[in-house]
Amino acid sequence: MKHQMGRFERIASEMNAWLLAFAIGLGTLDLTVLVAKALPPLPQTPIAADEGDHGGAQVSAPAHQSHN
Repeated sequence: MKHQMGRFERIASEMNAWLLAFAIGLGTLDLTVLVAKALPPLPQTPIAADEGDHGGAQVSAPAHQSHN
């Protein structure tokens, strides 16, 4: 057991800090997804009916171009 702890400490002391940060980031992402799946879904917002009101934007069909 003591030999394994010494081995673990040697491996941990040689661990790259970037890999540790990456592992923590992946763990955080995993926990975020777990929490998001555990929560109930958000209510859907109704889609505005298309009654010609486009917020002031003019919408027109593209003109047909003839090729001579």
